[in-house]
Amino acid sequence: MSFGVNLDSSMDSMEETRFKKKHSDLIQKLVKKLHFTYTELECIFIIYYKLQKDNADKNATGITKNQLRDVLHSGLDMTDDALMDRIFSVFERGPSTTVSMETWATALSLWLRGTLEEKIDYCFSVSTQCFGVVAHTHQVYDLLGDGLIGRETMFFFLRSSLISQSSEDDAEESVKDMIEVITKKMDVDRDGKISFNDYKTTVLQQPMMLEALGQCLPSREAVHTFITTFTPRIGKM
Repeated sequence: MSFGVNLDSSMDSMEETRFKKKHSDLIQKLVKKLHFTYTELECIFIIYYKLQKDNADKNATGITKNQLRDVLHSGLDMTDDALMDRIFSVFERGPSTTVSMETWATALSLWLRGTLEEKIDYCFSVSTQCFGVVAHTHQVYDLLGDGLIGRETMFFFLRSSLISQSSEDDAEESVKDMIEVITKKMDVDRDGKISFNDYKTTVLQQPMMLEALGQCLPSREAVHTFITTFTPRIGKM
């Protein structure tokens, strides 16, 4: 542990020590299941705490989703607004506009050091226990909540990423071509839709297909840069 060791020079050492002691039980709990050391979690919690202090609403119980969106945009190179609400729904349930400290740490663990299988479940899972919360219909790519990726869903995600790069008519034709390519690669059982098993089987064989429908994970460069802000240990534990 690092009680008494000042991790952030912009915070008063007594304030930081009180903060770390207050949340030590939660850190002890999370260090057993996330891809961070105890000291790394302290740093991640302090980043959260500083974001919360910057919140205009001083009565808020956590950082806002808009603040998290800013972190994703500026710190993790995740800029696809069409996917943001879907990304948030994977980790946070209900109508709350804030993100809890545990959710913050859990999300960063996946984004920065998650295994391929964790990322597969995050991007698209049918009905699994996701970080202690029943995920059911709230996965990123499972837009309709039926456990399948159909052509309508693919069109929704792909069109939003291409429409800004060309005319609407050209974008729609390009999307249709991409849907054919993705379906051919991922529809293992050839039923016209992509199930979770189709998706997982394909991605395990071809990891580059993980984000075939749009970016919902940070780039490798962004991961490296973000991690080095709080630890010199780049790799997994």
